[in-house]
Amino acid sequence: MIMRSFFSVVCVAFVLAAAIPVRAQTPSDALFGKNLVVNGDAEAGTGASSDSQIVKPSGWTTTGEFTAVQYGASGGFPDKTSVGSSDRGNNFFAGGNVATSTASQTIDLSAGGSTIDAGGVTFVLSGWLGGFSNQDDSATVSVTFLSGSGAVLRAATIGPLKAADRKDVTGFFQRKAMGAVPAQARSARVVITATRFAGRYNDAYSDDISLVLAKKS
Repeated sequence: MIMRSFFSVVCVAFVLAAAIPVRAQTPSDALFGKNLVVNGDAEAGTGASSDSQIVKPSGWTTTGEFTAVQYGASGGFPDKTSVGSSDRGNNFFAGGNVATSTASQTIDLSAGGSTIDAGGVTFVLSGWLGGFSNQDDSATVSVTFLSGSGAVLRAATIGPLKAADRKDVTGFFQRKAMGAVPAQARSARVVITATRFAGRYNDAYSDDISLVLAKKS
């Protein structure tokens, strides 16, 4: 009798559990609450070990000599004790031996189109930006939201961080920009621009580049 009652309770519990709908994940779920930038931390591979070496970072389309560099590389680069993120990895981005260089990537947002068009989707663009000593070499990071036809809908930028902003400290400081993702946005173009103002090397540094979208609950 006891065993039969126990079996009946288990069967009822199973039926009730099966009746509760489970929300299936949709492709749009992958767009929200996570960093959408590929290799935003420059950790995919081994960075340059000196200012004479250029290592093109994977996941980015680059111009000039935009490069991933190891923390502590020879030539006076920041090391792991320099001012910066507490969870930095092994590498960061720099501009190379040219006056200007860039890295860009375009993120497909089409899977979340209906959610974006309904309104309430927000973005946070963030990154750690820096430079060398009293030189004004500096990086900017921009995000441009584009429609399906490529029309510019909205843009936001962090940086530049000049020497005075860093108090002439060699290292990195975090910057953020946030706002609403415009309706009809179907892609987001992220561009890092490294600009040299002094010296031979383009010491416009950046690391931990991130673009995160959030939808209203």
